[in-house]
Amino acid sequence: MADIHEFSQGWSIGRLAEEFRMDRRTASKRLKEAGIPPLAKRAGHDVYRLADAAAALVDPVGPGAGVDGVVDPRDLPPMERRAYYQSENERLKVESTIGQLVPAAEVEADYAELVKKVVQFFDTLPDVLERKAGLTPDQVVKVQDECDRVRQSMYEGITDDDVRDSA
Repeated sequence: MADIHEFSQGWSIGRLAEEFRMDRRTASKRLKEAGIPPLAKRAGHDVYRLADAAAALVDPVGPGAGVDGVVDPRDLPPMERRAYYQSENERLKVESTIGQLVPAAEVEADYAELVKKVVQFFDTLPDVLERKAGLTPDQVVKVQDECDRVRQSMYEGITDDDVRDSA
């Protein structure tokens, strides 16, 4: 059965810590960091209004969070920043191991292979059409011009990025 407590105005640090399943020192620290003023004193100890204290005790974002709730690692204390980057390194290793993350050099090599095949196709298409389809020299020139136009638009599409990450 649940414990029944006699109701009295305000919650002590010990009761808050018990209810939110955390250490008393952690609860006290979070209340102090959040600037939650005590409601009153009972038996010489501060007591807090539950509605005020709860927000500080369950704040999922914590210190280092920006206005929008996003944590910027540069704003974290040194030990938390170190823990953040260590966890990010471990996450990247796991994603790489299970194949969700591919090194940039490998992606660039695959794209380079694909581009070589496309370029080879456009280079040989006019000759193939001339031999197998019996195109006239004027028709071959028109095909070559169209291939050049398509290659140029592909090149511009690839190099149009303002900022490009490189391996």
